[in-house]
Amino acid sequence: MRILRVDLDRRSWRHQDLAAADVLLGGRGLTAAILNQEVPADCDPLGPRNHLILACGPLAGLNISSAGRLSVGAKSPLTGGIKEANAGGTAGDALAVLGLRAVVFEGRLPEGQPSVLVINGDGVRFADASPYLGLGNLDLARKLFADFGKDHSLVTIGQVGERGSKAAAIAVTDAEGRPSRMAARGGLGAVMGAKGLKAILIARKGRAKPVPADRAAFQEARRKFHQTVAGSERTEVLAKYGTASTVMLTNRLGGLPTRNFSAGSFEGAEALSGERLHEVITARGGQGTPTHACMEGCVIRCSNCFAGTDGREVVSPIEYETLGMMGSNLGLDSLDTVAELNRLCNDYGLDTIETGVALGVMAEAGLVAFGDGAGFIALVKEVAADTERGRLIAGGAAAAGRALGVRRVPVAKGQGLSAYDPRGVKGTGVTYATSPMGGDHTAGLTVFAAADHHQAAGQAALSKAMQAGRAAYDALGLCTFLQSSIGGQPGLIADLLNAAYGLALKPDFLNAMGGRVIATELDFNDRAGRGLTEVGLPDFFSQERLGPDGLTFDVPQEEMERIVADFRAAEPLKVEGSK
Repeated sequence: MRILRVDLDRRSWRHQDLAAADVLLGGRGLTAAILNQEVPADCDPLGPRNHLILACGPLAGLNISSAGRLSVGAKSPLTGGIKEANAGGTAGDALAVLGLRAVVFEGRLPEGQPSVLVINGDGVRFADASPYLGLGNLDLARKLFADFGKDHSLVTIGQVGERGSKAAAIAVTDAEGRPSRMAARGGLGAVMGAKGLKAILIARKGRAKPVPADRAAFQEARRKFHQTVAGSERTEVLAKYGTASTVMLTNRLGGLPTRNFSAGSFEGAEALSGERLHEVITARGGQGTPTHACMEGCVIRCSNCFAGTDGREVVSPIEYETLGMMGSNLGLDSLDTVAELNRLCNDYGLDTIETGVALGVMAEAGLVAFGDGAGFIALVKEVAADTERGRLIAGGAAAAGRALGVRRVPVAKGQGLSAYDPRGVKGTGVTYATSPMGGDHTAGLTVFAAADHHQAAGQAALSKAMQAGRAAYDALGLCTFLQSSIGGQPGLIADLLNAAYGLALKPDFLNAMGGRVIATELDFNDRAGRGLTEVGLPDFFSQERLGPDGLTFDVPQEEMERIVADFRAAEPLKVEGSK
């Protein structure tokens, strides 16, 4: 496997062979290692010294369910620290069949020369992006497919990324060509826009598809892997109700953000639940479907397509995080309203979590009323119009809170929290407070663990275990939803990697791998400064009591600092031959 390095300053490219010792480096691990070795930690995130990296995992391209996720890495303009955001869709597998583990974009294109990059088996072609500037992701995808052909995976930004706004996401096309799988967190769409890139097209057919070292052993390992995933009770729930199945669980725990985190349970939660979503999609028929695979060959199929009352598709998918942050957090209990907000964010290239937090802060400031669906839709439409209020949304929740003088601003390291209130799901609160990723549930979600989520005891240890596991999965390009079906059987993953690469990994390798990924990220953030390795959450989470149980976030500070120290003690990852 190779790394493709694209020098945007010189509009040139070259290949770098990945050393045999680095055969397992991929995804979040590879982006972290390259960034830590090559990017000055104090650089301007939107300047030429920052890199933008697309990376797949070592199991991509091998027809394994949920193993082709794409990691996007850069220094974040939102947090000021290292960031990885990952997405499903087709790009991860597309890189692998071209024989690539990563594409590293260095420098930036000359002023006035924005480009669309086409990557195929022959290398890189630069095409003029002028005809595509100003387009949202939906029209952009249609035009790119018409102009370049449908046999590509698209990685694109909307208007928000072009402008360098901090809530900008990167869209990846799914198996049907929808630009709806979002590498959303951390404002990495702004980094892509600052480099002059409107779109990256990756050919989905190549001559370098990976070949397992031991075909027979690999086929057997893959069979057992798929059989276990398909037979999981959690997979059955996700296939029927999607990630929206989490709504009622979090609501019962008192951890469902409601009206800008002023409450932890929402009276309209059932209207947003997975059961209700399934019922509405099924009843409307047409182009809607409650079960959908964002990646080809996915066994879990937790995605969905939501149709309007006329049966025409509105958006795909509606996920739990969006239902929480643009539903209950805004006091909205209408699936149709959330779907329209979701569609607008996907089109403009906005992170629905960051946008939902920013909108909640704006409602707290009185710019719109909680529960006013039409008002929130009108506000989000101002993003495309680039009005003052639109720029406030696109700039992220922390900046909106400062500008409006709002005290309750739910962020960690400058990034809006996702849909788990730290007082109701305390282990995830520890993740927010300690992870180098900032307020990001994907860094270590604890809500599904068999634990008393209201008790402070044990939450730091639980978060530490989940953070290490999530980091390892991200480094391998594995969908996190595999953890609920095979998390207790790490040998299934070891068997796949051993057969694919002729290794002798033990099942416990995952924990060590995850720890090294996080150590690498902490190393970058230590040097970036700005309090990026400080442990903690906004004061209101420890001061304002939540719900009938009077919950506060009360995990001892020393316990949280101890797990960060433990992660920091691991050896950071390095790429042989990197700068």
